[in-house]
Amino acid sequence: MRALLTLFVGSSLCLSASVVASPCSVIPNAAIQKMLGEKVSNAKPVSQISGELRYSQCFYSLSTFTNSISISVVTPSPSDMHRDAPRELWQRWFHRDSEDADRDAAGKSEEEEAGSKALPISNLGDEAFWVHSFVGNLYVLKGNSFLRISIGGKLTDEERQKRAKALAAAALKNLR
Repeated sequence: MRALLTLFVGSSLCLSASVVASPCSVIPNAAIQKMLGEKVSNAKPVSQISGELRYSQCFYSLSTFTNSISISVVTPSPSDMHRDAPRELWQRWFHRDSEDADRDAAGKSEEEEAGSKALPISNLGDEAFWVHSFVGNLYVLKGNSFLRISIGGKLTDEERQKRAKALAAAALKNLR
């Protein structure tokens, strides 16, 4: 539950040059209700810019709170000075060689540590990984942006993964 509630804010949801006004518009509430079978009681967007990255998140509270989901997107900051910054962060999280990982073990972020346990997922975005902790996290890279979908609740890991993939496929259609 801690990871589900951890504030991992993503970007204003853009791929290429188009921008979606709110991270909560990536997947409409009605689509989430249809896919997950529960009504969205609240959707809270949060955004911030940190250096070369823009983080946006939408936390969707569902009727059964423990089944709530979080969708985060990381994109380049609006300054566009370094368009590859999200892809470089992705590389650091999911493609570190063992020498780098050993050298930096003490300073690893939660995501970098999770990247060492990531399972590749095929046929989703440019690249995707499933990371299981006490919630399920699906990371999907598309162009110079990536998203993370976190799903908690009393589901099997297989069911969380299935739901996260369906949500990611819907989100990718709305990210251009």
